[in-house]
Amino acid sequence: MQSAPPQPAQLSELAGTLRRRWRVLALGAVVGLLLGVLAWVLLPVTYTATTSVRVVPVDVSASSGSGPTLDVATDAQLVTSGDVLTAAADDLDTSAGALRSGVSVTNPPDTAVLDIAYTASTPRAAAAGSRAVAEAFLTVRGEAAAKTVQDLQEATWDRIDMLEDSADRYPEDSPARESILTEAKTLGTRAAELATVDTAPGRVLGAPATPSAPSSLGVLPLGVAGLALGLLVAVPVALTRRDRAPDPGVIAGPQDLGSGQGSVVLDGTADASPQETWDVAALMLDVPATAPTDGPVTLLVDGSVGTESGAGLAEALRRRGLPVRHVDASALLESKIARGWPTDRKKATWAGELVVVDSSALASDALVATLGTRVDHVVLARSVDDDAVAARRVRGLLTVQGVDVALTVLLPRR
Repeated sequence: MQSAPPQPAQLSELAGTLRRRWRVLALGAVVGLLLGVLAWVLLPVTYTATTSVRVVPVDVSASSGSGPTLDVATDAQLVTSGDVLTAAADDLDTSAGALRSGVSVTNPPDTAVLDIAYTASTPRAAAAGSRAVAEAFLTVRGEAAAKTVQDLQEATWDRIDMLEDSADRYPEDSPARESILTEAKTLGTRAAELATVDTAPGRVLGAPATPSAPSSLGVLPLGVAGLALGLLVAVPVALTRRDRAPDPGVIAGPQDLGSGQGSVVLDGTADASPQETWDVAALMLDVPATAPTDGPVTLLVDGSVGTESGAGLAEALRRRGLPVRHVDASALLESKIARGWPTDRKKATWAGELVVVDSSALASDALVATLGTRVDHVVLARSVDDDAVAARRVRGLLTVQGVDVALTVLLPRR
């Protein structure tokens, strides 16, 4: 057909493009798969063990007047602190830096539990590392709690000493002295209570299980991931990759057939059968339902050799219930055609018929152009195997003779 404004790409068109460029997709899939397998070979195999720790608050309400508090988020950050990692590294005879890269901490929602995971190259090292970090965390947290209580006790006794010194400046029976001593006595009670505060930071909820399977990705997931990545890259490449510029002498599509005034191109390369293409062509041609009784309606069909274009159009017209005569022009002498065949006398014998003159087997393009001046409609049929330059030459000769091509049919590869 004549050139139309660009339309949005349809899914069927995209699928067709991907089918045509399946080699790009296959290459992307193979490269991605190989990269996934290579990653499996090069990446180290690792194991992960997890130790769960229940964290409890330190109750210093006796001195502060407030209830015990627990900040699990802060405790989770403490797990990866330098003090904890250094203590664990000493226990494992390694460095804090080496431990840091393998430690991770999670806090299940709405719990006071920390899951301390450690990743190492062997199952036993993973379990030992997880346990060591958990115990180091509890030790550091317990020491920090004990120091907090000790600091509170020392601050309380300092306050008591200050109050007693202040009371000594007042007479024995002074109300002010009694008030100060009463406050000092209360602080003494609180200091005694601080001595009984439990500074235990929590406990380990069972020993970590030695992992029986690696936590690193295996060859199957890495291979699938590589395959998916390869296709993800290959699909846009296939859709945007420019086709190789076609040979100017090769018919790649309707645009290579040229154009003429009043003509359209029927692209039948995707049709299931030639019969379907010619049925559409018969509908597109402006031919009457019945030929006039005083003469025929003549159609010249010039097609590719071997495509039986004239016979195909004639059969399609017959399927529409029209009286059709098929004439093979190659059976005539070229001199007869040059002298004026079909003559008016000959046309009179075809009255009331649709006459399909098939010039497909004629060797001379000039004779085809000459026949075109003596018929009512001209149909050109070309296969994608044909020479585009030759197809345009035939159209050019017809144009010079003042003949408009009614329809050009593009057929699939023979």
